Order: sequence, then C-alpha cells, then structure tokens
Amino acid sequence: MTFHKKENKFRCHYCGWTTNPPAACPECGSIDISYSGFGTEFIEQEIAVKFPELQLIRLDTDSLLNKNELKEKLSNFRNKKADILLGTQMVAKGLNFPGVKLVGIINADTGLNMPDFRASERTHALIVQVAGRAGRFFPDGKVIVQTWNPQRPAIHFACTGQCESFYEQEIQMRKVLNFPPFSRMIRLVFRSKNPKDAENAAISACKILKSASSSIRILGPAECAIFQLSGNYRFQLLLQDEKIGPIQNFCRYFLANYKPLRNVYLEIDVDPVALL
Repeated sequence: MTFHKKENKFRCHYCGWTTNPPAACPECGSIDISYSGFGTEFIEQEIAVKFPELQLIRLDTDSLLNKNELKEKLSNFRNKKADILLGTQMVAKGLNFPGVKLVGIINADTGLNMPDFRASERTHALIVQVAGRAGRFFPDGKVIVQTWNPQRPAIHFACTGQCESFYEQEIQMRKVLNFPPFSRMIRLVFRSKNPKDAENAAISACKILKSASSSIRILGPAECAIFQLSGNYRFQLLLQDEKIGPIQNFCRYFLANYKPLRNVYLEIDVDPVALL
C-alpha cells in the first residue's frame, strides 16, 4: 500500500484497492505512526519549498486524468512553460526535450531490491535512458544520480557510460545461474482466496512435475514476491530448460494429470518478463 497525502488514502498500485490510513497500528495498537519514503508528492513539496520561483509539472498516474492531459503537460514543458518536470519512470523513455540541461535520478537503486533476475538490467537501462534526456544539445549537460549503492555494477557502469562492461558482467552472472538467455522459462502461478489452498495446489503440482521428468529444472514452490494481490494469495513454480519444447511438453503432461481445486486458479506464463 502506498500513502497518498493529498487524498489521505492508502492505495495498492497493482489492483487499485484503497483504504483510509489507520489511526493506530493494527497489530499492537500503538498510535506512534510515521510515514517515510520519497514519492513524487513528497518531492513536489520539497521542490516548491526550495525553488518557489520555478514552475513545476508533475507526471505520474495520480496526477493525470486522461491521455490528453499527458500530451498537454509534455507540450507545456517542451515549450518552456515550466522549468521542472517531475515524474516517475514514464518520463524516462521516448521523450526528447532540447532545452534540458540537468537531470536528477532519485533513489536510483530502488529497482535493485526487486526479487527478479532482470532487476539489475532494468535499473541500468533506466539510468542510461534518463541520462539521455540531458546533454543531447548541450555539451555541459549534467546528470545527478542519488543512490545508496554507488558501487553496484548496474549503477556504476551506467554512471560511467560503460554499458559493454555491465553487459559482460551481467551475462556471466546469468550463465552461472542458468537464467535467460541461457535457458527458456515457464512460470506457473497458483492463486486462491485461501492461502493454504494455493500452497497445497503448488505443492501437488510440483510432485506431479517431478515424477514426470528429471531433466527439467524446477524452482519452487514459493510465495510470489507480491504474495497477496486483488484478494488472492499466490504461489509459483518456475520451469527451466535450454529449449522451450521440452518445457511445453512437460506442461502438457502436467495439465493432463493435474486436478485443480475448485477455488484455485492457475496462470501459465511462457518466458515471463517479470517474476513479481
């Protein structure tokens, strides 16, 4: 849940569920509750205090009502009707503003904490893309990256412009762990309103799969990184092999022998782009 100060609401950015912030801790009853973090709302307030003379445009899913408003705000910034553009990842890709000379990236390592083997790759790509907004038309353009882990390869190589060095290190890590592109993958997600039913379904599926083949690599069962989503509890299995064909045949055998519980739903994702 993310706290939205303007609305005074908690909101899940995955399913959209909202609720009022608690007056006391729901576990221990303490009223000593504080908020922390660096969302766009907080940064917007800080900029207004430190640079009151500058015009700011904020771009995120909460500040936009429709696509026309997005176009209007981008056009205003491009035409220099505002001095600062503050936004989430949506301002990092595919945009070009000739007048930009300074770009700041706040909490650049947030994505590194995601339990996904592509986390470093995404963080590196994002920093490189954002940095490309500054200096295209000015030789003295500057990019400032704020991070808690400046020596992490994804951040260090992005800041020093060594994309090939990052690739060489990351590809070796993928090879050691046998993750894509050195393998193909299918993800099975079991979700249910009852967490025990979802877990039992994943365990029984794992037993069926292990009895069918010893060559396919099976990771799990384990809770999904986002364990509860839209009121459902989620467990996952990851199937890996050098080629996709054997895993697909593996799944066909599994589906023919698997009898799901009535309140358990199965999701099958071939070559998943995210493991959350």
